[in-house]
Amino acid sequence: MQMISTNSNTSSSNNNNILKYICSYIKYKFNNLFAHGLIFIIPLLTIISVFIILIFSVIYYYTEKTDNYEGALWQTFTRILDPCVAADDEGLKNRITSGIVILCGLVIIAILIGAIVTFMDEKLNELKKGRTTVVERNHTIILGWSPKIFDIIKELIIANENQRNPSIVILTSKDNSEVQYMIKDKVNNSRNTRIIYRNGDPMSINNLKKLSLNQARSIIILAPVINNPDVRVIKTILAIRNSPRRNNINFHIVAEIKERINLEAAMIAGGDEALFVYADEIIARIIAQSCRQSDLSVILTILL
Repeated sequence: MQMISTNSNTSSSNNNNILKYICSYIKYKFNNLFAHGLIFIIPLLTIISVFIILIFSVIYYYTEKTDNYEGALWQTFTRILDPCVAADDEGLKNRITSGIVILCGLVIIAILIGAIVTFMDEKLNELKKGRTTVVERNHTIILGWSPKIFDIIKELIIANENQRNPSIVILTSKDNSEVQYMIKDKVNNSRNTRIIYRNGDPMSINNLKKLSLNQARSIIILAPVINNPDVRVIKTILAIRNSPRRNNINFHIVAEIKERINLEAAMIAGGDEALFVYADEIIARIIAQSCRQSDLSVILTILL
């Protein structure tokens, strides 16, 4: 007797484990499908709606609420979308049937509205984070972040005054809302130039593909304020030149270099498509020459 009882307990435990596994597997698959968003939810709700309409239209038809099956289909469909249609129903059976259909319709519509709101919220967050693809032509791209970016943007805005629909695209790893706030605070009037903000790593090919590099008029690479920034500048140039989507047109790249010792490696990476500027050295020379020639600073101010 004890052997029989032990075997029965073991078999029931195995059945419970199998049932739990099946339930967990179905839930797992359903969650994976549900994670696809509207692509899965809308077809699923459509199938459920059609199933409910077919079942309850048969009930309406055989309860002699309508004279034909087409009318029963229409009544079920309208009750799913509009609960007020059932206000004139008479008889307990018809009211119960209509109430069930209305509840099913409310659940379906609530799920659909919730899915659409969630989808729109995700899209808005994606737009705010600056992850979408830029579709522009003859635009200027600024890669990286540096305190010099404000003066560069101001000069580009002045240079773009005679251009038609000019735009500046900024790609930086900093928070998009923070970048917008700082630039709008420093650059008061962008005039006819549109400033487009994107978030990402300038060294990433996947992020660079979203900037329409082939249609860009020029690309400016700023040296970040970190230790050994020239390495990041060179890596960014290599990512641009090795982009899988590039065409036969040469890029016009202007890059900032901090150390002269890195110039040779930078020129190899940039080839004939990159121009390098030693910003700190140039500024130091201008300061020294302006001290020797007092009028030189006035001339440079006029030129710039």
